[in-house]
Amino acid sequence: MNEGMKNPGHTVTICNRQSVLLTGVEDVLNFDEGAVVLATTLGTLAIEGEGLHIKQMNVDSREFGIEGKISSLVYLDKRGRRRGLFHRSGDAEHSR
Repeated sequence: MNEGMKNPGHTVTICNRQSVLLTGVEDVLNFDEGAVVLATTLGTLAIEGEGLHIKQMNVDSREFGIEGKISSLVYLDKRGRRRGLFHRSGDAEHSR
């Protein structure tokens, strides 16, 4: 089975917290100067920052680039919640 043909992969390259180049982007779900939410081959990715703007977008190669002051990148679960290092599986909603 050739998985490379089904899933072209997903990469994230951050340069000096001023630009991000991604591959494996399937759709732009939301975009403004403060946040970008993308559907990628490996899940929903939220990028937060200031003065964000599109640098590059190629639908055929699934590449997407933004510039601005990058403050965070986080993958969201299916409900749109952040999933981090300290998430406990099976844990009920708990106060933050």
